[in-house]
Amino acid sequence: MTRSGNAILSSVRREWRRLRADPWDLAMLTAIPLALYLMTWWIFSAGVARDLPLVVHDRDQSAMSRSLIRMLDASPGLQVVLAANNEAEAFRLMRARAAFGLVSIPSGLQEALQAGRGARVQWAYNGQFASHAGVMTRDVRMVVSTLSAAIELEGRLRRGAGTVQASAQVEPVRIRAATLFNESGSYLPSLAMPVAFSLLHIFVALAAVTALGREFRAATVDDWLGAADGRLGPALLGKLLIPLAAFVVHALFLFVLFGVVLGWPIAGSATAMLAGTLLFITAYLAAGAFLVAYTSSLRAALSACAFLTAPAFAFAGQGFPLLAMPTSARIWAESLPLTHYLQLLNNTWMAGAPLHAGLAALAILLGFTLALGAAAHWRLARRMNQPATWGAA
Repeated sequence: MTRSGNAILSSVRREWRRLRADPWDLAMLTAIPLALYLMTWWIFSAGVARDLPLVVHDRDQSAMSRSLIRMLDASPGLQVVLAANNEAEAFRLMRARAAFGLVSIPSGLQEALQAGRGARVQWAYNGQFASHAGVMTRDVRMVVSTLSAAIELEGRLRRGAGTVQASAQVEPVRIRAATLFNESGSYLPSLAMPVAFSLLHIFVALAAVTALGREFRAATVDDWLGAADGRLGPALLGKLLIPLAAFVVHALFLFVLFGVVLGWPIAGSATAMLAGTLLFITAYLAAGAFLVAYTSSLRAALSACAFLTAPAFAFAGQGFPLLAMPTSARIWAESLPLTHYLQLLNNTWMAGAPLHAGLAALAILLGFTLALGAAAHWRLARRMNQPATWGAA
């Protein structure tokens, strides 16, 4: 084995001894992240939101209004929790989070429909909960449209129109909707999977910060470099190889969990996903080393790590469109490796993009790894000659 190889191996052995002596650091590489991945899966395990509670204020008290209530309750995304006596009671339930929407049926509904006049059913929902509102609005509109079409069709049939002719008159222009890439609308691939990989990037950066920062806090930099024959490059590689191997295993676990166990296989280039995930991990290992090198303190590096990783998912374009963000927020989002990795994840895993479509994201992730890694190495090389900075908190 070459001199560099021996130095790296010696550094790895030293880091492994340190981890075995610190069960909490070892757990941060093993059990704790795995538990959180499984918790994320468990939270979204239902896949599709069902039986979201809504309250109905029925002022008509007719066979038609009762039929509408039954149809609402039978819709998979809705559950009628109460037919309220008045709107004040309905809003009280909504403020108490016992319901997230209100269907108000006007008096005279059945009479107006029988006379051939139109009627308006009011739908009010709690806009604080966008995901609730989207699911419930879709189902309420579908139920009301179905009931309206059935009434119109029945009326035309009574007036002597044929079934085909009546159907065409009721809906002369139809829309044929096709859901792409997530036909069932499941939250597992659209939210649970990105959240799980977002957790991964937090633990990767934290592992690098902790592994490197402890050497400076404990003023054991000489021992660390000595294990690698005094060479910073092999010492740094040896320090980070164990977390790299651990989190590659974590990523493969997530691939198996979502791709095999939960039935969402990679639709596009598996090569792009595997290469992108490896570069994603190395980018955040380099970012962790960069934070320690430039803060000169484990405590400050941990704070900076939290600032960098904890809110990153909010800027990644999963919950709010990236293109709709203000310029400053967009710049910050584009400066995070997570944003580019999740774009690769969405395009390749779910949308079936081929390898060449992911090359730009792969190049960006490689750029993060090389730039942050080189900056960290340059700064650490200077700090090796500043023992006065060792031992900082």
